[in-house]
Amino acid sequence: MPYTLKPADQGFGVDIENTEYLKDHLDTGDRWTLNFGPQHPATHTTLRLVLELDGERIARCTPHIGYLHSGFEKLGEALDYNQYVTIVSRMNYLS
Repeated sequence: MPYTLKPADQGFGVDIENTEYLKDHLDTGDRWTLNFGPQHPATHTTLRLVLELDGERIARCTPHIGYLHSGFEKLGEALDYNQYVTIVSRMNYLS
């Protein structure tokens, strides 16, 4: 492919005013990276997906879990085990 993907710390220094860069990379064979979540309403803040798209097809999907920190530890300090387990199971939609 004429275009290679780079990690986020290297590849996102694109000036949005520079349309020549976009014109060079709009071929149908190029792959695009799409971040889905963790703030998307369908993910309930528990999951982030980094999707690599080839047109409308998902060519690669990298899941990132662990976005559910809502103060569980502090809340659990005042509860016993049985109370705490029910709260965690209700808040984490992936378990």
